[in-house]
Amino acid sequence: MHKTAQAWFTGGTAASSAAASESQPSLLADWNSYAATRSDASSSSSPLPFDIEAAVRSANDTVSGTFSSVTKGVRELPGSFQSATSSFPSGRALMYFGLFLATGIFFVFIAFALFLPVMVLMPQKFALSFTLGCALIIASLFALKGPANQLAHMTSKEC
Repeated sequence: MHKTAQAWFTGGTAASSAAASESQPSLLADWNSYAATRSDASSSSSPLPFDIEAAVRSANDTVSGTFSSVTKGVRELPGSFQSATSSFPSGRALMYFGLFLATGIFFVFIAFALFLPVMVLMPQKFALSFTLGCALIIASLFALKGPANQLAHMTSKEC
């Protein structure tokens, strides 16, 4: 049965398959001879002209030294995590920012999509929705930074 299946896969008859298998070396025998010659060649001398282990060890030492000096520099920065996150907005401020921004974008979209084509007939509707949208977008920035900080930022002179 085994020879018949082998003959079927090779495309010959069972008798010719038996004769062919004895005349040709098997793939396993070829692989074993190749592996034996490779292990002999690699054990006798390295194919690389330098020591790969020493090169990897040196590169590892260099990289770890660089990271340790960067980490040391980051730890010695003035301030702390608390001072860095004190200006980060609260969850409520982020919620109002998102709400105002989305509503403002909605009104600007409505102004351009619905009222711009009929601006000759109803200019006040375009003006009202566009102005309301822009005001809500600016209000979202006030909600994000806080009213006093945003007003101070808007009224400060640029240097």
